Amino acid sequence: LFAAAVLGFAACSQTASIKGVIADAPESEVVVKLLNVNQYQVVDTLKTDAAGQFSCKVDVAEGQPEFVYLFHKDTKVASLLLEAGDKVKVQADTLGNFNVEGSVESEKLAQVEKKHAAAYDRLAALAEQLSAADSKKAADLQAEMGREYVNYYRECVSYIVSNSSSMTVIPVLYQNFGPELPVFGQGTDALHFKNAADSLEMIYPESKYVKALRKEADTRFSYLEVAA
Repeated sequence: LFAAAVLGFAACSQTASIKGVIADAPESEVVVKLLNVNQYQVVDTLKTDAAGQFSCKVDVAEGQPEFVYLFHKDTKVASLLLEAGDKVKVQADTLGNFNVEGSVESEKLAQVEKKHAAAYDRLAALAEQLSAADSKKAADLQAEMGREYVNYYRECVSYIVSNSSSMTVIPVLYQNFGPELPVFGQGTDALHFKNAADSLEMIYPESKYVKALRKEADTRFSYLEVAA
């Protein structure tokens, strides 16, 4: 009986549980997607009850946290970074606003995404003004856009330095303001990728996300050495 209990506990520790509610989405489908390095992989499709509630479990190996996303139709309604044994509660709406409890890493990820969305919106608003501005006003707007970008870049650098043991630094390193404007697009940003990979490899050596980060860091360093 003791052996069976131990095996049962070990099996439970290899999953994370999610309980949640999506406002205004009774008896609707919720698609659970896992980030498989650089693309989504559907792992489950759920149906909310009459109150919009749902629950599920996701396989998470010990020491290998997983980025998990919940979708309602085509809208991402929650972003989670789950470790084995996590029990999280999610409150969301169909517009993509959400709160999460029970996972410190998921809470950090939510804040990271909110800050990026806010910066994106500020730059998009300035770009819209720029499209209708005269030459004098355009120069001022371009300067303001430059300041916004630099300020956000510095915030991101500060975040990845202060949270070197958190896997939430990985999506920060890959953020962008459009296909041609990555936040970390300078050659010297290879140092940030390398430092993050060095730190995370010590904690999560088997993580597929960390292994992909190391590969990206090595590639960027090779480009930096060629340019030097």
